[in-house]
Amino acid sequence: MWQLVTSVLPRCRGARARDLLPRVARRSIRTGFFPDDEDFIDPEGPVLADHINGRWRHMDDPTLRANILERSNVGMGMLVINRASGFDLSSVNDLYRRLRDLEVNSLKRFVGLAAMEPGPFSIGLDPKELLLAAVCASKYKALPRFSRALLWNSQELAHLVADYRKPVVCHLSGVAHDGGAALACLSSFSGAFHDSELSVRACRYGMVPMGGMTYVLASLKWELGAFLALTGWPIKGAELVALGLVEHWLSPEALPFLELTAEKQLEVSEADAAHLLREHSLPLPEDGDLFQVKEEGSGFKRRYIPLIAEVFGQETLPLIREALKKAIQRERFSQNEEFLQECEKALDQVDDRAAWTTLRLIQLAQAEQVKHRRWVQDAKATARSSPRSWVNPDILASVLRRELWAQQELLKHQDAPKNLHAAITDSLDSRQGAPKQRNPKLLKEDIAKVAEPPKDFIFAIPERSEISLSSHPRLRKFHPDYDPRTGLDHDPDWMRQEAARWHPKLFEKERERAVEDLLGDRDPSAFGLSRWVRVEPRRTM
Repeated sequence: MWQLVTSVLPRCRGARARDLLPRVARRSIRTGFFPDDEDFIDPEGPVLADHINGRWRHMDDPTLRANILERSNVGMGMLVINRASGFDLSSVNDLYRRLRDLEVNSLKRFVGLAAMEPGPFSIGLDPKELLLAAVCASKYKALPRFSRALLWNSQELAHLVADYRKPVVCHLSGVAHDGGAALACLSSFSGAFHDSELSVRACRYGMVPMGGMTYVLASLKWELGAFLALTGWPIKGAELVALGLVEHWLSPEALPFLELTAEKQLEVSEADAAHLLREHSLPLPEDGDLFQVKEEGSGFKRRYIPLIAEVFGQETLPLIREALKKAIQRERFSQNEEFLQECEKALDQVDDRAAWTTLRLIQLAQAEQVKHRRWVQDAKATARSSPRSWVNPDILASVLRRELWAQQELLKHQDAPKNLHAAITDSLDSRQGAPKQRNPKLLKEDIAKVAEPPKDFIFAIPERSEISLSSHPRLRKFHPDYDPRTGLDHDPDWMRQEAARWHPKLFEKERERAVEDLLGDRDPSAFGLSRWVRVEPRRTM
C-alpha cells in the first residue's frame, strides 16, 4: 500500500498530494524555528543571560546562605542583610562585628548597607525570637539570657550605626519595620527608591519599637511620629524623603556603581569623598514630592498633615481617641472621612498598654531633644526635617535604654505570647479574646513603670577605639589606648569578654536547651525544627 501511495506523489503537487496521503502516513519535517514557537529556545539566551543573584556574586559566602554577606572593595565595604525573617542574636552579633572591622579599617572610606533582593530590607527583630522570650518569661518568670542578650545587642547595634565614624550608605531596598527601619533612618547617608516602604507595627502586637525608632519618630514634625507609631500607616517611595524619614532619593544602581568607583575615594580628602557620595542623591520625581506636586497621588496626602497634628498632638491615648471621634464627626461626607475612619480602625487594633507606652517614649525623646538642641526654636533646623542631622549619641543612648526596659517589661506580660503569635501568623484573630484595658486609671501606673526605667537599670555603651589593633610592638605605641606598663594597646580581659559577647554563637546551646524543654516529648519535626522524626520519647536525666 505504501509503495502505491509513494508512486502517486510525483504526479501530485501541493495540497492535492497531501490530500491523497492517509492521515497515518503523513509526515512533517521542520524547516525552521520561529520566536513565537512554544518550544523555541534562543541560542544566545543561555550565553548572555544574567546570572541568578548576579548582583551578589563574589560575596564571602559563595552559597549566599549566610545571614550577613560581605564583599570587600578597595575604599569601600559592602554588607548585605540576608535574613528576611528578622534579626536573631547570631545575625545581630555578626553584623556588629563586621561593622566594627570596617570602621577601624584604614582602607575603607565608607560602608554600604543593603539587603538581599527581592525581599524585605529588615523587619527588625525576629518575631519568633520574641515569642520564645515571652513564653520562657511566662514559664520561668524571667527572661532567658539569650533573649536579654538579643535585646541589648540590638540596641547597641543601632547606636553603632547612628554614631558610625564613617559614612554609612544605606539603601532601603524593600519593606522595613520597627528596628529594621531604624537602621536605615539613623544611617548617615540613607536613601530610598520606588520599592521602599516603612511602617511601625510593634504596637499592634503588644510591643514597642526598638533600635532607636522612637528617637526617629520623635524627630519628625507635625506629630507624624505618634501617627506612624499608633496607626502603622505605611510610608512608601518618595514620601519617605518628603516627610524626612530618609535623606536621599537613591537609585538601586548607586551601590553597584560606588563599588566600582570606591578606589577613587582614597585619592581625595574626607570632605571631598562625602561630596562625591552626595552626587548620587537624585532629585525627587515630579509626582513624588508632597509639597511641590499640585495633584496628590494615591499614597500619603499632604492634606492629612493638619488633621494628624490636631488629633495625634494630644498627650494621652484616650484624648487621641476622643479627638479622632470629633474629627470624624466634623469631616463627615468630606474627602478626609475615609482617612480618619482608617485611623480609628487602626487604633482599635493596637494593644493599649504598648500604644500608651510608645507614645510616652516618643514624648520623652522629644523633651530631651528640645532641651538639649533647641532645634524647634531654630528656623533653619525647623526647615531641615532629617532626623539623622540631629542624632545626639547621648540622647540616643538614653532613648535606647528606655526602649530596652519597656520591651523587657512588655515581654513579661501575660498577653505577650498571644500578641506575638498574632504577629507571626499575621492575624489579629488569635488575640481578640484578650481583654481591652482602656481604663486610664488601670493603665497609668503600668505606663509609669514600663516607660521610665528605675535608676538601678543599667544600659551602658562602651567607648569604641577608632584605630585597629596591631601585633607590631612599635606600632602599638601610636595607639591611643597604649599602656606602657603592659606594652599592649588593649585590655586583654576586656577584649576577651567583648569577643565572647559578640560571638555569633553566643548562648546557642542554652537556646537549644530552652526549646527542647518547651517542646517536652513532642516531636521537633512537627514544628519544623528537625528533619529527623523522633521514634522514642526523649530521655530525661
